[in-house]
Amino acid sequence: MKTTYSPSQSQNLKNLESLLFLTDEPDEHLYINIANAIVAYGEQVLPFLREKLEKTTDGFHANRLENLISTIERHSLMDRLNSWHDKREDDLLEPYFILSKYMYPKADWTGIGFQIVMMIEQVEKELNYNLTPLEQVRILNHIIYDINRFKGDKVAVGNQDYYYVNKLLETHVGNPFSLGMLYCIVAERLNLPIYPVLLPHHFVLAYCKKTRHFPQLEDVLFYINPFNNGIVLTRRDIRSYLNQLNIKSELKYFEPTRNTSVIRNIFNMELRV
Repeated sequence: MKTTYSPSQSQNLKNLESLLFLTDEPDEHLYINIANAIVAYGEQVLPFLREKLEKTTDGFHANRLENLISTIERHSLMDRLNSWHDKREDDLLEPYFILSKYMYPKADWTGIGFQIVMMIEQVEKELNYNLTPLEQVRILNHIIYDINRFKGDKVAVGNQDYYYVNKLLETHVGNPFSLGMLYCIVAERLNLPIYPVLLPHHFVLAYCKKTRHFPQLEDVLFYINPFNNGIVLTRRDIRSYLNQLNIKSELKYFEPTRNTSVIRNIFNMELRV
């Protein structure tokens, strides 16, 4: 069946075709204007750029096309993350999926989502909200580390692949960040007051009192180390860790961190705040 376009759509398509024809423009100053105009079309232009990239045999032209594709994909990523920040900041799973999909578009995202839902349901079956915070954490630890066999491994600390949820669920091996994100997501979906805490070269969690405001330092009951099977930590343990690194203790290393700051700091995203 033939696709039909309105007059404005047809003109828009012709303009785009003209711009794509000029992607090998030798004048760099002219090309900058052409590239900006192409980028302004957004994701709709990606199939055309990829098709053109497959056909070109010129290395310089191919490099330009690759840069255009990368720029548009990153703009699209930032749009999605900023939309999340504006509307659903309390949902940590959404940006984690967005970032992981950006890096690994061919991963089985239906299967990954199913695994996380199953884990949440496993915890929910054993969780009793009348239990003490420590008892609740023991249940979380049992499901995550004993039943599902997730574990921290030093091999994952310096490997960027292990920052993403698909790699974590594929191997059940993670670094402090990926295991901490998983732990937070499960807790978040079960309305448990567990929040991220960003440390230098580390990522721990804070179990807090339930409050109407975002929890502060005085609301923290204890800390959790997701990289070490969910072991419970105290403020003294955090201070000792910082001392070992010769880093001055600051408030930001002890208090809960908002989800936006976690995504921005870990992935160096320029999110609106």
